[in-house]
Amino acid sequence: MVQEPARASALELIPEEVLAYVPGFTAAGAASAERLPGGTVNRSFRVQTGAGLFVARIHDEAAATLGADHEREAKLHAVAAAAGLAPALLHVDPHYRFMIMEHVPGPTWTQADMSQPDRLQQLGSTLRTLHSVAPPDVAPFEIGASIERLHGSLCAALPDEGAELSHFIDRARAALLLSDSARRPRVLVHNDLHHTNLMGTRSRLLLLDWEYAAVTDPVIDLACLLAYYPQAVPHASTLLEASGLSGHVSPAMLAAATWLSVLVSYFWYRVRRLAGAVSAQDLAAEQGLLARLSQPGWV
Repeated sequence: MVQEPARASALELIPEEVLAYVPGFTAAGAASAERLPGGTVNRSFRVQTGAGLFVARIHDEAAATLGADHEREAKLHAVAAAAGLAPALLHVDPHYRFMIMEHVPGPTWTQADMSQPDRLQQLGSTLRTLHSVAPPDVAPFEIGASIERLHGSLCAALPDEGAELSHFIDRARAALLLSDSARRPRVLVHNDLHHTNLMGTRSRLLLLDWEYAAVTDPVIDLACLLAYYPQAVPHASTLLEASGLSGHVSPAMLAAATWLSVLVSYFWYRVRRLAGAVSAQDLAAEQGLLARLSQPGWV
């Protein structure tokens, strides 16, 4: 990742080739920037020029190792934006190194929102709309293949640890069958429903950061959410009903899909450590996910 100078202003941290595509930016004109919180791999900045407020996001090559596909992201973000579910994309670098989008003011959700039935109902309704959007033709995504790929990265770098974790692969295959994923139609999913990626009021909700968006089983969005937030698990039936999946996904199917999402998150954190040191917070999250994987009664 890029090592940021300790005293550099945020504007100085944005490459000139990126700033050139921010509306209203000129080298001689007044402009300012602020690093936005969130994001464990890429860097995002809010940039203000005479033309308004915009967001510039700069991609890190490490994201591809973790499963990101920025070409797929750009296509899916664009159709979500056209449906009013995401900020408008203003420019996408032809090599997918960065993108510029509109800045939409509003509060992001908090962890506390993830235990509120009315908020989860709103999110479920938003997902129902998202899953009805006709997706473009993009590279396929299947959670089972993602798990196998991440485990393969661990085996290649750390053979002993990879072998130690191989028992999870057998359980993942069983969970995939239990989830009955193959029978559901493939739809547009966000696939990273962290509270920092949810912004808006009780009347309108926008989904941010489409880096891991995909066309796949719709239950993946609910499973991702429950994997991130155990406090939302008691409200799983609310999410199933609001998202329109209650007639297609049983609680057992959702539990199996959630276990798979927990495993993806655990492998994601573990593979990310291969690139270097990570924060104590990330290490704690990784260990928490491992503890959940080992709980009885999942798969």
